[in-house]
Formats: sequence, C-alpha cells, structure tokens
Amino acid sequence: MGINVHDPIVDIKITESVCGFVAICMTLLRLWIRRDRYWWDDAWALFSLLNLFVQFGAVFMHVEHPSDLSRLNRIAAYYLMAVTFYTVIWTARISILFSIIRIDPNPVMRHRLKWLAAAFVAALCFLLSQLFWTCEGIHGWKDKASPQCPLPKQVAICQLITDILADLSLILLPLRLIRGIKDKRLRWRLVFIFSTSIATTIVSLVHAAYIISRGGIPVVISALVEDCISLTVANLPVVATASFRRLSGDSSNADGEGQRWSSFKFKTRTMPPSSGAGTAFFTTGFGAVSRATGASVGANAGTETELTGTSLEQSKGTVSGIGAYSLGAVGPDELFANGTKSVDGTAEKDEGRREDKGGVVRIDMLPYPREQPPRP
Repeated sequence: MGINVHDPIVDIKITESVCGFVAICMTLLRLWIRRDRYWWDDAWALFSLLNLFVQFGAVFMHVEHPSDLSRLNRIAAYYLMAVTFYTVIWTARISILFSIIRIDPNPVMRHRLKWLAAAFVAALCFLLSQLFWTCEGIHGWKDKASPQCPLPKQVAICQLITDILADLSLILLPLRLIRGIKDKRLRWRLVFIFSTSIATTIVSLVHAAYIISRGGIPVVISALVEDCISLTVANLPVVATASFRRLSGDSSNADGEGQRWSSFKFKTRTMPPSSGAGTAFFTTGFGAVSRATGASVGANAGTETELTGTSLEQSKGTVSGIGAYSLGAVGPDELFANGTKSVDGTAEKDEGRREDKGGVVRIDMLPYPREQPPRP
C-alpha cells in the first residue's frame, strides 16, 4: 500500500521527520562540540531532545491511520504530542538562557537570570496545567478517529503572550554583552546568532492564528515546526560560534567552552597604605563590578592600574594564557600576567601608572574579602 501524500496524518509525519531531523542533528552536533565540558545549558538542550524523541513516538504510534489504535491509545498519543510541544519549546528556551548565564561575567546579573529561568519553568507548568484543565472540561473530542482537543482562544492568547515575552528577553539579554565587543563584524555576527529567536516568535504567531481561526491539522503541523525551530535555535549559538572559529583558523578553544569576554577595560584602585586595609574595584566593559576589602595590596598601595584591550578566557576555573596562579597563592598585585610592560617605548616602574596591552586576567582570581593579617 502506497503512501497517500494528501492524507493530513501523513503530512504530520513528514513534517516531524524533516524538521525533527534537522533539530536532532543540531543537538547532537552541539553535544559533541561541548563534550567533556557540559554545563546546564547543554543539559537542558539534551532534555529538550529527549522530549522531541517522545514526540516522534507519539506521531508515529499509528503506522497508517489512527483507527488502528484503541481509543485510550489515540487519546494518549494526542496528549503526548500536546505536552511535548510545550516541554520541547520551553526547555530549549531555558537552554538559551543558561547559555547567556554561562557567558555573563556579572554575578549579580547571573543570579537574576536564574530567577528568569525559574519564571520560564513556572510558565511551562502553567501552560501544561491550562492544557489539561481545558481539554478535560470539553467532551466529545476523545471519541473521534483522530482525537484533537479544540483549544479555545484563551489558550492561544496565553501562548502568544508567554512566547513573545520569553523570546524578546532572549533577544535583548545578549545585547548587553555583545555591545562591549569592538570588532564590528564579530558583534553583528553574534547579534544575528542570538536574534534567531525571533524565528520561533514568528512561527508561534502562525500557530496561535491557526488555533484561533481554523484549528485541526494545521495547528498540529505548526506546533511541530515551532518545536523543531526552537531546538535548532537553542543549539545555533554553540554550533555557529564553533564553526566561525574553525573557519577563521583559530583552533584554540574552538568548541566554545567556558566564558569569554574581549575588548574590555579592567581597573584596580587601592587605598593608601596608611589605612591598613585596601579596597579594590574591578570593572569590566560589560558593567560587571566586583569589590573586595582586605589587607593593603602588595607594595603598590596608592597606585592605580588600568588595562585596556585585553581578553579573558575561563573554562572550568582554568585559563589557557599567560601566567597561571591559584587563588590565595598570590596577592592581588599579581593578578596581571607579565608584570610591568613598556608603554610608548618607556618602561614604567611599579609606582605610578602602567598599561598592559596583551595581558590575560583570571577572573577566578579576583581577591575576595579576606581576613586582615594580625597586627605586629
């Protein structure tokens, strides 16, 4: 028996096969790129992939026609597709959010973004609850050959509002980090990568329009497309960044591990030695500020140091670069690799102002509040 391409059930399976194949390949490639250095964003992407596999099973539970299944199995197949629609798309969004958290140098902002991730989970739970209390209150749809709950306009409105707010936040949040990059080509490239979340918003608009106007098979097809696009977009920052680095010939850390910032300003200021204790201020171009209070900073008390045009790389608390120290093994005056540099051909002493055009600063070595040394 040949395949009837005009059968809407076949259209659903073709859509899931084509779009799902792309999403699965992107996720597997992302997990391979991030191997041995997985973080929460990778875990959420994997969880989204597992839900997509469940969705595949729900779509292909009936080989030729839903009537081959019992009534209970047909209802279960619909609920599996409906539930995984929400879980795939929202876990993919959470994966993008944790990717932003992973590269954000500001600990305060990272904490706030984790609360936003909790809000995403709450939105997922709300939409799932709305699905069940709406469909279980409607009678008749479970007895059809191909059961599908007739979702009211309230469901479409809630989906649309949450989708727009979530995708808008995922588009705007990375801009705060990207704006500090001096390389215009790299900056616009990253803006494009993170702005691909708007594709999910466009498909969600189509999906909501089908719920309100037509219903039926177009709602299912648009939902499957939205899921696959969401998972693909979630993997795009990792895959695209690694691809750009490979094409540019940069083989170091080409897999996009850890946290990286470039083209930022780093300042330190210490109090006079007479105060007995020093206060250090650390400011990056992205607005991250760290403050530490403790004993006077080395022998350079009363001096000010400024670094511009440096780059920082962090992965699992280690940095490949110039100078590697352990926190507590060196004083804050040794945070900069290579020591004193020559500026305009003139070597400057530790006292006064010095600049380092190529030093690498370990963000995990920032001086945290320490106990003051005992007075003699």
